Amino acid sequence: MSRSSLLILAFAGLLALDVVRLARKHRTDERGTLVWLLVCAAVAALAVWRHAIDVLAAAMGIYYAPSALFFLCLGALLFLVFRQSHAISLQEERIRELAQEIALLGAREGKPQG
Repeated sequence: MSRSSLLILAFAGLLALDVVRLARKHRTDERGTLVWLLVCAAVAALAVWRHAIDVLAAAMGIYYAPSALFFLCLGALLFLVFRQSHAISLQEERIRELAQEIALLGAREGKPQG
């Protein structure tokens, strides 16, 4: 195994350990933890089995294997950004509802708003 493979494997292992540590401290949600552990596993698999990039590129019909890897990474990043955007939208909606509930409770008690 080459030095670069060992370095990438070590990076994937350290990232996985950090993800598990944050999950144990309840700093991340379960879905996010699962996604990042899958990313770590995929990076580790590609570090160990270098020919997998060529196989993926051939399956995708791409002749230059690093382009296939770049395409897959870009797709994964776009997916993660979309998930974060969706989560933020849901949180904004929930915050708006909570602010309205607080305003209603304040109005019932006769407290001035502002």
